Amino acid sequence: MSNESTIWLFLRKMRTPLIILNLAHAFPVILLTLVPGTGDNGQPHYLSFFDAMYIVGYTATTIGFGEIPYAFSYPQRIVVLLTIYATVPAWIYALGSIIALLQEKTFTTAIKMNNFRRRVHHLGQDFIIICGYTDAGKLLIDKLNKDNLYRIIVIDKSIEKIEALQSEMYLPSIPAIVADASMTEVLKSSGIESPHCKFLVTLFDDDQLNLKISVRARILNQNLRIIARSGIKHGGENLANIGVNHVIDAFSIIAKRIDFALRSPYLFNLLSWVQGGNLHVSKSDILPEGKYIVCAKGRFGKTLQNTLDNNQIEYTYLDINKDTHEKVSSDQDFFIQAGIMDAACIIAGTNDDAINLSIIATARTLNPDIFAIVRENELEERSLFSNLRVDKIFVLDQIAALDGYNYIDRPMTFKFIDEISIQSHEMFVDTLLMITNKVNKRPALIEMRIDEHHMYALSRYLSEGSVSIAQLLRNPYRNGVDLAIVILGLERSNGEFILLPDETTLFQPNDHILFATTRPSLDQFQTIVNHYYELYYVVHGVEARRSKFLHFS
Repeated sequence: MSNESTIWLFLRKMRTPLIILNLAHAFPVILLTLVPGTGDNGQPHYLSFFDAMYIVGYTATTIGFGEIPYAFSYPQRIVVLLTIYATVPAWIYALGSIIALLQEKTFTTAIKMNNFRRRVHHLGQDFIIICGYTDAGKLLIDKLNKDNLYRIIVIDKSIEKIEALQSEMYLPSIPAIVADASMTEVLKSSGIESPHCKFLVTLFDDDQLNLKISVRARILNQNLRIIARSGIKHGGENLANIGVNHVIDAFSIIAKRIDFALRSPYLFNLLSWVQGGNLHVSKSDILPEGKYIVCAKGRFGKTLQNTLDNNQIEYTYLDINKDTHEKVSSDQDFFIQAGIMDAACIIAGTNDDAINLSIIATARTLNPDIFAIVRENELEERSLFSNLRVDKIFVLDQIAALDGYNYIDRPMTFKFIDEISIQSHEMFVDTLLMITNKVNKRPALIEMRIDEHHMYALSRYLSEGSVSIAQLLRNPYRNGVDLAIVILGLERSNGEFILLPDETTLFQPNDHILFATTRPSLDQFQTIVNHYYELYYVVHGVEARRSKFLHFS
């Protein structure tokens, strides 16, 4: 609803009170100009139109300054008396109507929408629209807000969720509105047609709602990059068909993690690090050999079955649902018949955390040494699963949020994982050790582009010269200290991706670089690639004369 329509809504709702209020003022003003009073020397005196308005104004509001410019005649006092009895009720009626209007949901919603639209219009920088302040949405906002690369706009139908968002006191502030994100007018009000709108992320648990939002968003902005969550079999295909750039399928991500863990704990660890973990292969990263029991249903259960089949793992599949909850949690014979006593691993993957807790508790009672993997549907249940000594916890909302964050902030991570996952076990080990030895076990993962916005000096230098990876990273200041940076991948402007390029590789303009580093080394690197004299010294080993860079300015 536009600002103009809000004004018309106000006028329409207040039409009768305003008419009554105007008439209650107009008639006394006219009468006061017609009824004579007594002036100097007893001569008749008629009030001017302005004097009459002035007198009615302070009389109607019960202020009462007195009788001016002369004492009123009795006919004038009768008119003033009638003015009081007419205007005071009219004001009470008008004020009551205004108070009722301010409490009306339609009007307050229109006012909030106008304020929201105004805040969006004055952002003046690139922003992301997030539809749904879910647990995944909150985690994504927390990650994006730390980077401060984009402003964030939030849409959700739940007033409780929007109030929870506003209570977080994010800086910079996040414009948010209680509205249906699938409505075209709401999307327009959120600035979806603006050139500053770079991403739309829809993270609702309802796949049909995500589809509706995505369809409307694509129609309204063909250049917009859309990220949508999907949890049903054909949901991802439908979303991709209507132009969604990235589909978040938490079930497939979990299945990929389990697949990587079965192939190599080092590959699993690299994937976990890319999605927010650290680089340290622990005992829980090594999945046991032997029989598996899969307690899941629906598409997630089928996805796990396919993963285990592909890795030639023996398993027993149990389609457990809410209706059999009490039987499963109390009847240990059910699990004994499924082979729990000699099973190596159990996967509790239902959509009910209470059932998953029951499954793990029963399994631990019967087989204390069994390896336990659990799907967590609600974030607040993590402490309960930890108390049961669960070896692997896959939190759906956390996985969805980190996957969306990677696509926004460092999309090269997907190519890195795809490329390295087809390599040998030895390369998994060597890559992990190289990163931990040269950087640390929890390095920052950074993606940058060689252009004038991010690497000003280097992008200009490459137009006439060449620079290799070794020249920038190996002993750049001739003090025997290398930068703690490992370049994981280079993506050329033509789409070519180079996995773990060697140090002789030459940079090219518009290269995208994915690397692991520490904050001090990142600061040094940014200083080198953005300052001409620093870059010249690092490349050539001597100080540059100013004249060498005059042609760059």
